[in-house]
Amino acid sequence: MPLFSVVTTAKKEESKVVEETFQNWELAKEVFEKKSGKKVEFIIVDAGNNPRFPKLKDSFLINQKIYEDYRKLLYSLGQIKYKSWDCPSIGRNLGFKYCKGSIVIFQDIDTLFSTGTEADFNYINPNLDVYKNYFEVMYKAFKSKKIVGASPSARACDSKKITRRIAIMGENYTVWLSTKIPTLKINKIFVGGPSIPGFSVAVLKEVSSKIYQKNGFLFDPELAIAEDHKFSRTLGEYGKVSYEKEAGVFTRTTKRVAPRFDLLRSLLYAAKWAIPYFYPDFFKYRKHVLSV
Repeated sequence: MPLFSVVTTAKKEESKVVEETFQNWELAKEVFEKKSGKKVEFIIVDAGNNPRFPKLKDSFLINQKIYEDYRKLLYSLGQIKYKSWDCPSIGRNLGFKYCKGSIVIFQDIDTLFSTGTEADFNYINPNLDVYKNYFEVMYKAFKSKKIVGASPSARACDSKKITRRIAIMGENYTVWLSTKIPTLKINKIFVGGPSIPGFSVAVLKEVSSKIYQKNGFLFDPELAIAEDHKFSRTLGEYGKVSYEKEAGVFTRTTKRVAPRFDLLRSLLYAAKWAIPYFYPDFFKYRKHVLSV
């Protein structure tokens, strides 16, 4: 049985992006497995309009038909109100059903893992950033700490500019701070607690199963905005969530923040995200249109 299950959902992805991602994931996996003897599996949900997926060892592809049938089921059960509604939450929930690992990682398909090798230098400045193998760090964290979930540290993989690095460090600080705050609700609406961006979050399968059985989902299928923050706050109700600084992920930032005036645009992006961040339930059936 695998130790880790990595769940990703893909829709309208570029073949170059998917190929780079899978090459990185395979390297991170091989380094970890060789050192630890533990296994990693990948669950890929095809949500449609994707290129032919490159080969990825120890992976299972959930095809588009299964995805569409699951989406129809959610509509028939009343978990989503519109037949045409589509969002990453649906794919993540579906992928979770196929996981065998005791630790589940929900990872965006355009986000890379730190491998703990020189390959990481393609995305970071080795004089400024020190990352170890993502899986190794997370394994040690769940083994030695009483936690139910963990967030990695993030860097941009599409720009090594110091301004872009500083901007994403601001997000890292916000995530770290949020893990120090207990989950807070006002009138049953989440307004505070662990708030981990959806490009990467690691959780205990046992705890996630309890959340799924209680709510019928992990990520709210009615949300395409801030569904990740709602999920991680729900997770915080079941135990401690940690921030693992040495577990790195390299994510594409230019889709969210245009490459000029990095710091200013990042501040504007944070301002636009403030209300969905604190009140995700107010943004049901809204698409992600918060880029700057």
